[in-house]
Amino acid sequence: MRRIFYCILILSLIVNLTGVAFSSTGGNTGFTGLWEYPTAEMPEDGAGRFGYTYAPPYYFYYIDLAWLPWLEINARLSTFGNATTGGGRRRYMDKAIDLKFMLWHAREQDSWIIPSLAVGVVDMMGTELMKAYFGAATWRFGDFAATLGYGDKRFNGFYGGIEWDIAEWLTFKAEYSPLDYSKDGVVKLNKTPSSKYNAGLVFKTPFGLQGSASYQRGDEWVFSISQRINLNGPFIGETKKKINTPGDFRQANWDNIESGDLLVKIKTGLEKYTRVRDVDIKVEKTEDESKRLSLSYENYGYASHAEAMAMVLIVLSAVMPETDSVLLIAKNASVPIVKAEFPGSLLFDIRARSLREDNSINSAVFSWASSDIQAPDKNVLSSKGENELKFMLAYDIRIDQTLNRDYMDRLNIDAVYTGRFKHGWGANVDVRFPIYNDIDTEDFTGLWWEKDLNDNIRLQQAAMTYAGHMGRSGRAWLFGEGGYLDEEWFGANLWARYYGESGLWWIGARASIYHDRDPWSFARLTDGRLRYSGGGVHENRNEKEWINAQWLQAGVNIPGLDLDIQADYGWVVDEDRGWKFSATRHWDDTAVGFWYIKTDIEAPGKDFTRAGVHMELPADKWFGSWFGNPSSHIWEQNTMFLSTWRMHSGREGGIVRTPERFISQLRPVPMKKNVEKILREYCSYGDDDAYRGDKEVRSILEYIVR
Repeated sequence: MRRIFYCILILSLIVNLTGVAFSSTGGNTGFTGLWEYPTAEMPEDGAGRFGYTYAPPYYFYYIDLAWLPWLEINARLSTFGNATTGGGRRRYMDKAIDLKFMLWHAREQDSWIIPSLAVGVVDMMGTELMKAYFGAATWRFGDFAATLGYGDKRFNGFYGGIEWDIAEWLTFKAEYSPLDYSKDGVVKLNKTPSSKYNAGLVFKTPFGLQGSASYQRGDEWVFSISQRINLNGPFIGETKKKINTPGDFRQANWDNIESGDLLVKIKTGLEKYTRVRDVDIKVEKTEDESKRLSLSYENYGYASHAEAMAMVLIVLSAVMPETDSVLLIAKNASVPIVKAEFPGSLLFDIRARSLREDNSINSAVFSWASSDIQAPDKNVLSSKGENELKFMLAYDIRIDQTLNRDYMDRLNIDAVYTGRFKHGWGANVDVRFPIYNDIDTEDFTGLWWEKDLNDNIRLQQAAMTYAGHMGRSGRAWLFGEGGYLDEEWFGANLWARYYGESGLWWIGARASIYHDRDPWSFARLTDGRLRYSGGGVHENRNEKEWINAQWLQAGVNIPGLDLDIQADYGWVVDEDRGWKFSATRHWDDTAVGFWYIKTDIEAPGKDFTRAGVHMELPADKWFGSWFGNPSSHIWEQNTMFLSTWRMHSGREGGIVRTPERFISQLRPVPMKKNVEKILREYCSYGDDDAYRGDKEVRSILEYIVR
């Protein structure tokens, strides 16, 4: 080991001369750090990794993410291979959440004097088998870093280590680890570790795949593999999505132009290069002889509404002669939501692929579109995207360490219909066909309390949706839906919302009515309330069949982060009363949020009822950069964190489409930010030194100071 260390040291000093770029790596459990301990560094905003670590008797599955520029969240599933629990099991699984807060992020020029500083907590909720608090300081000198930290409980005192980026594809890490394994509770190592020093190598690929091999505890080889992700762009890899553009076939001036010819050119460009419909165009000259283009449209083919607007501007830049102003109105289900007025010079900037610091998009004005904006009588594009049928794979996973078979799964094919109609109406139908099912729902060896995970073909969703203005301001909205809301509930939801002028705050209310569905049939409703007890599910006909839920709601958006914070108060499906708090971070069409419910009935041993994570991941971010085809599909998932819960407490009922899914991206302030980001990336395509967004890690103190 000593010879290997010296060889790596010499190689590192040689490679230093080439200026290898630093990239963060994860430790055993996923956190950015050494091997068993975290450092004071973290990925850039919206980036992270998912992976697996083989460290007998520990096996870790994790997802790590810089959820905020100064907050790293690590969600992991830990398997203990030599557990000492009852019931004869020698394997125990435990889920956990780890947090790291970046107090101060040192810049490269002064990091050798003032280090980066971070504090955090490991295993903050649930069983807390590996609980520890820590603080760390990291000094970085180019491609070399040194860390000194202190942790309590399992971390057991002072720790430290070094990292060397030997090459773009290779990093060496070594640490001093006083870890106290006896604090793990259910796991007992066969013997006390013979060494407190761990060392190894991390191997990297250009597209974000990493692997590592290390020698730890003096007698154990540890291996891991992880994949880097980035919610700010393509999830995997760094390649920008190339946008197919129409070139330049505009007329240079208005002298001899016919408005009909111009409309045909715009129509041709939008049909070929964008996925928008319901287009209405007006070209007008004002009294002062200035030229103005007004265009309303509806996005049907992009998960990102900002991308749809950017693509319309790109096409207009290739078609329009010199114009004084451009007004775009974005609609959803033919309802106008946001209007954006741009100076005509922006089209020249886009055409020249040059958005200056004082560029014309800074002076663009985004605001709510009033309800008196009339839908066109005759559209240039109208039919595309109105009806969509697709077939998708759907994968159900159930992991429960209390069962004899702790991992169960089911693979399905879903037939999904989406209708986008006029005047705010829409439809969603989803029929699920199980093709493989390893989930036992019949007896105590399986998930008897989730009977809907059976082999039957079932109607997952079939509902009509509505969204429309209340009043003329464009800020008051009514949302509704009714039908088969999900696999458990039939019913209806109704929301009323009033938004602030910029869309950064709102107040409202929600009322719902639900009826239990028969978990064994295609679409039948129960004859009473479903009750889960004694290892079975039965219909209690003595209870009322229809149940209500009501909420008062309010939300605020922090624009620099595009972070939505929401608070609800009211009655849930199970008639217990309480609060729900949620915080959802957006990266345009991608969202990751966390929610927490506290009602009259709490989880055993906890001071809250339920907690979990909400994710919205667009298919376009997975495949768009590879295949180049945009997609409007967004995979949405809610997952509970809590290990213990009461069957009937804190439940909200089914939802087909929340108001956030309909209107959130189109609020004026977030929309302007995301349109500018996409246009800047488009104009800088192929330029390594051009705008890349705010990727630099920023600390809590920097936010306070700024």
